[in-house]
Amino acid sequence: MKITRIVLDVMSPAQQSMVDLVEKLNKIDGISQVDIVLSELEKNVEDFKISIEGYGLNYENIREVIKDFGAVIRNVDSITSSKRQISHKDDDKLSASILVLARHMDSKVDKMSKIFNEFDESLEYIKTKK
Repeated sequence: MKITRIVLDVMSPAQQSMVDLVEKLNKIDGISQVDIVLSELEKNVEDFKISIEGYGLNYENIREVIKDFGAVIRNVDSITSSKRQISHKDDDKLSASILVLARHMDSKVDKMSKIFNEFDESLEYIKTKK
């Protein structure tokens, strides 16, 4: 089982930058997405909710980066693990299908090959945006 998602309650000095922290966290192997939300702001302290997604996340590496940043993990709010990495290829195919169908909602298409070509073009477009 490998960690795929972790949500942390973090306290940091108010003068720190969320942008700097997200850049440091994104450099850790296995991380594919970091989301930081300011949950409370006091005079000298900020509280963040940090959601980290990926595959094979290493909690100790994450904790070290946060500590080096000058922040403290107050709590692990949630954690998710998986036996295998989930592929998002099917999501891409579904998105491409939806784009093609949306284009043809009001028009009649008599050639299936045209739809298949548009599907392939849409799939390539989605892949280039990732």
